[in-house]
Amino acid sequence: MNWLKFMGIFLVLLFLITAGCTSQVPAGQEKTPDAAVPDNISEKTGEEFSTIKNSDPLQMTTDQEKDESTASSSDDDRYFYNIRIVAPSDLESLKNEIHADEYPIYNENGDLIGIVSPRKLYIRGDLVDLQKETGKAGKTFDKTDVAEHLVDIVFGNDNAKLNLFKSNKDYQFWLDAYYTTDDTKYLLELAKLLNTLSDTTEFEDEELALGFLKTNYADVPYNFYNIKIIPQKMLDEFKDNRKSDERLIKDSEGKLIGIVGNDHLYLVDSMSFDDRKYYMLYGTLYSMGMHGTTYSEKDSFFYQVGGVRNTELSDLDKEAIKLLYGGRLKTGIDMEEMKKTLGLKT
Repeated sequence: MNWLKFMGIFLVLLFLITAGCTSQVPAGQEKTPDAAVPDNISEKTGEEFSTIKNSDPLQMTTDQEKDESTASSSDDDRYFYNIRIVAPSDLESLKNEIHADEYPIYNENGDLIGIVSPRKLYIRGDLVDLQKETGKAGKTFDKTDVAEHLVDIVFGNDNAKLNLFKSNKDYQFWLDAYYTTDDTKYLLELAKLLNTLSDTTEFEDEELALGFLKTNYADVPYNFYNIKIIPQKMLDEFKDNRKSDERLIKDSEGKLIGIVGNDHLYLVDSMSFDDRKYYMLYGTLYSMGMHGTTYSEKDSFFYQVGGVRNTELSDLDKEAIKLLYGGRLKTGIDMEEMKKTLGLKT
């Protein structure tokens, strides 16, 4: 038991010696509570330890506030980059008001997809759908697929033989009656599109014939394709006196909204511009010889199953029109002759 007493006395002495060492301060300085001494300076020299213990708490607080103020100021001056998702129509409007430091962004097909500047970026909100369409762009088709699609869209219930536009002179769209500036712009765009698809028939794509045509031409300069935008009463009168080559156009409720023939299209003036655009394209293609429907190509302009109405030509449609107006096919051939010419099974 003596060794236990000895060990206890030794531990008490060690504690007293250690406490005495740690409580010593240089002469002339007041002792501060041990709690004020940071743990991480327990191994500092006496001089370093004294310097830290004698630091002015007010000064330390002021320095800390300065650091926080600097950090806050830095946060306020941070560089924010604004990214906005906008509708395609809004993006077009923004393009018309573009500033000197803003630049439009286009994809490989020439579609406007964004506007960028040093402080902001506008991106159209339908990029996913646009990318799907872009994925189809430039797609190559088997010639058999194109030929079969052409047969489908040419022959409908009302035509046994092909009737193409003439190629002896250019065609010009002739707008008459209650047309608008939007109508004229769209038809010029349509003329340019059709010119990219035809190697035989060409359209005047810089100006339209408007209003009344001259009757004293020494030599008529164009084959005219007449589009009249007229009241319902006048359309009904044309219906009562329609010709054998004319077809009635009706809406989903069976109401008469237009009449189309080999060289003309009459549309009621009460329909919206978007509807007029659709039917101007529909009527022009019908007059160019495309009377049919496809039941398999769901993105085709000619797919009209279950009330579906696509407003643009698909890539396959465009390839078929190129084949139709490429020079191999002639007016007057029937379906069997067309299939033989195109190398399809009859």
